Amino acid sequence: MQNLALLEANAYECDVLLPIVVHMARWRLRVLVFPETGRRWTARALEHDIACEGRTIEAAVDSLAKIARAHIAYDHRHNRIPLSAFVAAPQMYWNAFDGGTQLPPTADLDSPESGTSLQIVAAVVERRPGIYDRVPVGRTA
Repeated sequence: MQNLALLEANAYECDVLLPIVVHMARWRLRVLVFPETGRRWTARALEHDIACEGRTIEAAVDSLAKIARAHIAYDHRHNRIPLSAFVAAPQMYWNAFDGGTQLPPTADLDSPESGTSLQIVAAVVERRPGIYDRVPVGRTA
């Protein structure tokens, strides 16, 4: 990834070398999956803050993979660094990922139109990060 940052710094090198580097890239996304209300699951990518919902854990992760592949293909067609439009997720999601239950990694999802492959590593947590239990307030008279 440092090489891509160096290429961004020099516009000439970026125009010449970026399509070659991106064409051969293998992208790995860490994804945090957590339940929402109404029996829905949210999958949220950490390196690039993208989120999708689904009725099951697998459906949420699959939706996120489809969105990521579509953005990677779009960026490839426009000679941009894949997923560069998305910043990283907030730190509380990274912390939750570290404490979550790891799912088996997905097989590499190849994208023939952009020449890249995408691997998703997911972790599941019991509740949405940032939601805290209420502390009962005692009665006073």
